[in-house]
Amino acid sequence: MKILIFEYINGGGFADTELPPSLAREGLLMLTAVLNDLIANGEHELSVLLDQRCVHAAPQGVNVITVKPEDDVLTVFTQALRQCDAVLPIAPETKQILWTLCATVEAAGKRLLSSSASAVAKTADKMETFAILSAHHITTVPSHRLDKYPHFHEQGTVIKARDGAGCENCFVCYNEDDFERLLVSLHHPEHYLIQPFIKGIALSLSVLFKQGMGTVLSVNRQFISIHENQRLKLTGCEVNCHVEKTAFQTIVNQIAQAFPDLWGYVGIDLIKHDEQLLVVEINPRLTSSYTGIGAALGINVMELVLQLLEGDAKPIPTKNQTIRIQLT
Repeated sequence: MKILIFEYINGGGFADTELPPSLAREGLLMLTAVLNDLIANGEHELSVLLDQRCVHAAPQGVNVITVKPEDDVLTVFTQALRQCDAVLPIAPETKQILWTLCATVEAAGKRLLSSSASAVAKTADKMETFAILSAHHITTVPSHRLDKYPHFHEQGTVIKARDGAGCENCFVCYNEDDFERLLVSLHHPEHYLIQPFIKGIALSLSVLFKQGMGTVLSVNRQFISIHENQRLKLTGCEVNCHVEKTAFQTIVNQIAQAFPDLWGYVGIDLIKHDEQLLVVEINPRLTSSYTGIGAALGINVMELVLQLLEGDAKPIPTKNQTIRIQLT
């Protein structure tokens, strides 16, 4: 099978401007892990789009499609689709980038190795995700549109972009003065949501989904810090942090029913508050935790994703260790 991999940040999405350092680093980690998994599988012909500044990232034997500053990256991507059978897009949800790529693949009649455009549309908008989770009685963080509920929560207030990826455009305020200053600085408040700050342990799940079923691969610990201007930043994660998976699998089963068009690898962010697990958001794409699963569990996740094309994927770990991924 001819497989095209397109990691948006290093693959030409910023070809005509400066690469955003933290997103580029995280994207390159994911791209490298995916290519290594597919090369280890050894059964497929691989192509990858790369910004001309990043062509050194391609391993030997992978066909490189170079994106230059003057190129329209979506045009290059669409042309590359003609030469492949299946596509793995790795992109942020911001500004409908991931949705656009998935919809383009579907329109070209090629096989997506990720969730459908319809699943991305539901999960990319955090207010839509909140509405669906609530309708299915899945415990989540109370959320409102900022333009309809511009009120400070005494225990701390979180404001985040409705379509942000990870901690992108995510802020926390612990006093009303900071809150008011942040409100004034944000344009288009309808594009943001507001939540109470909930103390707890930040976790994520790495999950395989197909047709209303989900399997937890690993439970991961997230390390988040507060930087200037109250901005949150994901600095790293521990993959496979050795916790009992039963409670997490129950939540995944509920999410699989609520979002039956999730497919392939998906990341789910949660907060463990006391003994309660609250779903924060659903990422219908690869996440940074993906990069440590092979070393932590001894499984090839892309091989499992490809197995989903034919039937079920049955992960059989050969290791059980915790791997630290540093993102800064």
